[in-house]
Amino acid sequence: MRALPILFCLFAAPALACDYCERQITLNADLSACYLAKVEAEIVQMEQSGLPAQLINLATCGSAETATRGGGSLPGAVPGMAEPTLSFVLDAPALRCLARELEAEGWNPDVLKTFEVRRDCETQ
Repeated sequence: MRALPILFCLFAAPALACDYCERQITLNADLSACYLAKVEAEIVQMEQSGLPAQLINLATCGSAETATRGGGSLPGAVPGMAEPTLSFVLDAPALRCLARELEAEGWNPDVLKTFEVRRDCETQ
């Protein structure tokens, strides 16, 4: 019997899918736009490298500046509330699903929104 590639195994059975991947992603409109601008290149890089998941780093996005990095407070950030997710690990199906969710989202520029990646993507 021929061994199945690890990517097929990870994506074919939901129970085996990326246990170390992020389950919730919190973004604002600017970080969402930054993610959407880079997601396809990240997927291509992941697939070319043969990796089962990819680290997405949004800390380099212009809107990622925080008071501790010399900027003002992040739009949508409320003291004591959730903070934006600036880096996270997702597999290709979750990266694509998050992109679809973000593209369909109606954004208020000053609001942070949390997406339940695993829950929302498993039902699609």
